[in-house]
Amino acid sequence: MRFQDADRLRYKISLPLILILALAALYLFHTLLIEKRGYADLNRQLSNVKTSASALRSGEPKNGFNVEHLKYMIEELGNYPEKARFYSYLNHEETAFFDHANKFVAALKSGESAKLEGSFHKLDGALGIISSDIHKMQKAATAKMTKIEYGLLFLICLLAVMHYSLVDYPMREELKRCALEKEVSKSTIKKLAERDTLTNLPGRMKFYEESEKAVSTATRYGSNLALIKLDIHDFKGINRKHGQKAGDKILAGFARVVRKNLRRPDSFFRVGGDKFIILAPHTSLTNAKNLSEKINKLITQTKSLKVVPFMLNTGIAMCEKGDSGESLLKKVDLALNESKKYGPGAVYTHPEPAKLAE
Repeated sequence: MRFQDADRLRYKISLPLILILALAALYLFHTLLIEKRGYADLNRQLSNVKTSASALRSGEPKNGFNVEHLKYMIEELGNYPEKARFYSYLNHEETAFFDHANKFVAALKSGESAKLEGSFHKLDGALGIISSDIHKMQKAATAKMTKIEYGLLFLICLLAVMHYSLVDYPMREELKRCALEKEVSKSTIKKLAERDTLTNLPGRMKFYEESEKAVSTATRYGSNLALIKLDIHDFKGINRKHGQKAGDKILAGFARVVRKNLRRPDSFFRVGGDKFIILAPHTSLTNAKNLSEKINKLITQTKSLKVVPFMLNTGIAMCEKGDSGESLLKKVDLALNESKKYGPGAVYTHPEPAKLAE
């Protein structure tokens, strides 16, 4: 199967593009998950700082909150990576988060209520501003990345539809066409094997198939079945003398004349170069002989066959109990060989003696 260059190019471009866009969408989705996790972790840390500071300010620490734990959480926020998205918000000069946090810790240690209240309110304000800012930033970034994600998914769907309509569907149609052509070729080859193109008669393979069926029917119901094999005497000599074209005309004309004079149930086959077989169901031995003699007379009386005169050798075999298609063919072959011993025009019936044509 050969596709056009444009089809090949579309196939080579569309699939890599779909794969690249799918990988990009997967990367964005993964990044979005990581950003959401980072935002959730930072928001939790800020919330813990606020909760701890509030508990320490009221003088009723709970859930293990104490000054050292608060200092640890503030230091952990201080180690926040510089390349992280929210680093600038934690270290912004206007919020001064770490400065207010350190002052609040110092006020806790000193125990001065006025400084403690003032530093707590400033720390709480810084935490509120930072939480609000990172929330806005995360919301905007999520919205932006979601739009990009949807855009990529739309492009993937569009490319998939284009790939199906421009590449996959034509490819499937091409495959169907090739499969249909293959089936047609097989059917044509089978027909050629079953039917001879020169004489338009069924060939050897069809004869084997039909003879087995006919023998099976005859042996099953005890009906008559005659097999008549005809051979054009010295056909090679005719070809050498008159040429192959004349020989082809003899074969085609002979097949046409015989076919016209057969009964509807009879089947006529060309099984070799100059060899023909008549499969005659419900035909007695006498009728088979009469048919053979009739054919011999026809080839001498038909005008179209008189251009290059020829004669036949004929063998007849009758189907008997226990016969198969193969055994019946062997009997008729023996009969034909015997008829040749008696010269052109002879009809030999297996196993009876030959009868010369009048």
